[in-house]
Amino acid sequence: MSNNTTCMEAQDLVASALAPMLILELILGIPGTVLALWILGFKAAWKSSTVYLLNLALADVLLLIGLPFRIDSVIRGSWIFHDVFCRINLFMLSVNQSASIAFMTVMAVDRFFRIVHPHHTICHLSIRRIVMISCVVWVAVVTLRLPLLVTQLLRSSENLSVSLCYNIYMWTESGVGMKVHNFLHVAEFILAFILLLVCSVRIYYHIRDNTRLREHRRVKRTVNLLLTLVIMFTFCFLPSYITGLVALFLKDVSSCSPYLVVGKLFSVSLILGYLNCALDPILYCLSNACFRNTMKGVANSTGFTKFQLSVKETRSPRHT
Repeated sequence: MSNNTTCMEAQDLVASALAPMLILELILGIPGTVLALWILGFKAAWKSSTVYLLNLALADVLLLIGLPFRIDSVIRGSWIFHDVFCRINLFMLSVNQSASIAFMTVMAVDRFFRIVHPHHTICHLSIRRIVMISCVVWVAVVTLRLPLLVTQLLRSSENLSVSLCYNIYMWTESGVGMKVHNFLHVAEFILAFILLLVCSVRIYYHIRDNTRLREHRRVKRTVNLLLTLVIMFTFCFLPSYITGLVALFLKDVSSCSPYLVVGKLFSVSLILGYLNCALDPILYCLSNACFRNTMKGVANSTGFTKFQLSVKETRSPRHT
């Protein structure tokens, strides 16, 4: 038994706080995701943003399926679902994060072209091509996560006689496949974050001196959308990459103390990472009038609000 595994057991110290937060995120994530699948899949008008948002909701389904097993593991202090499902569970959670980041980035790039270069070919792609782009994103994300399915990530604890299935093992695994996986995992996030920031800055300078454009409702929503994406990237995703890289560089130390700290920080970063599922309805509201109207209608039905509905969008046939 390596010293690494013994040190990882320190994450149990934060289980008392981790489990309630994960349960809360699950409770908050389910209704928003189900509503998004229904509205975006069957009611909203067919356009690029609808397709990208629908794929974002589908990515959240993977998280919502895998999260209950993670919660059970945290509460028990061990993993009882065997090695194969440990790999599948970590694969699903990792694909959720990567797919969420990918489709958020695609949305940002799409909005950039529609505001800065409205006559570009990208702004006039057919729904069929948009769906093809989404499929390519899924194939790339799933392919890059395949090492998780062929690497044994379940660890046994000699001291506690239990099995442990922690996300942080992805970073400390020394196999060639996982080293390539971790490199690409970090590279895709850095590339996505840079694209998001570049698009945000370019849009800001494009509308800065154009008062009429700056005051346009859709432009305002786009600015709010990009600001929300930057906050989500920074607050939800960035911490897990930072702590993962720290664990990677600390994996050969002889003292447990660094791992005690990193293990706790990594557990907190996972709470933030999974929070994106509960926050995604904000993106749906900013990007889709049908979803926004539904939320306003629900709020107005309580009698406490009188939101004005956006221009009604109706489903039209898919353009090919």
